[in-house]
Amino acid sequence: MSNTHPDAPVRIEVKMPRSLYDRLTDHDEAPRSRYDATTGRAEYVAEPGISHEWRAAGVTGLFAQIVLALEQAGRSVELLPAGATRLLSDDGAFEPDSCLFVGAAAVRAAVRTAGYLDVRKGHPAPDLVVEVDRSADSTRKLDPYFRMGVREAWTWSRGDSARIWVAVPDGAGAFRASERSVVLPGTGRGDLDGFLGARSASEASRRSRILARQVARTVTKRR
Repeated sequence: MSNTHPDAPVRIEVKMPRSLYDRLTDHDEAPRSRYDATTGRAEYVAEPGISHEWRAAGVTGLFAQIVLALEQAGRSVELLPAGATRLLSDDGAFEPDSCLFVGAAAVRAAVRTAGYLDVRKGHPAPDLVVEVDRSADSTRKLDPYFRMGVREAWTWSRGDSARIWVAVPDGAGAFRASERSVVLPGTGRGDLDGFLGARSASEASRRSRILARQVARTVTKRR
């Protein structure tokens, strides 16, 4: 069990066979969890607190602000923001706090999918996933996302601040730390830290509007 600071969700790791984990998580009411095939342990996450929730919701709101800013700038970009979405892969079930699909094909495929997104069945993986209040070993826990085809991940915790992780081209699931976003040009690690580290929802909202306009300007200049 881990509890690195008051806002961190409580995590419980239980050693069990993969077959048992799959049976326990194969229903709509299954708790938030993931399975680490390298250790044979399932990690169950308790319901997060308010501090976590408004930040997670704020990220989804940021994506919506970016969609609006791009439309106002006359740039047509197919983006689909989504809150907590259950993803299934060979590594188990995962539920990022927020995610984003980019491009008409990915958006259409995601919208057509009924139920969980299962990359083993050819369902699309999000282009970007976000994890708020990740534990200290977030690098290890991000491995499954990039193996399923995610192109970029954002993590934030009080101890580690905001981090941007991007897929290594032709790296077969490998990823690296980055100071700048690839999926949403114009977004830097400092921008994310100011947004996710905001001390109030109103400050976060103000920063999200600024960041959305910044992304729209950057994307428009690349036309």
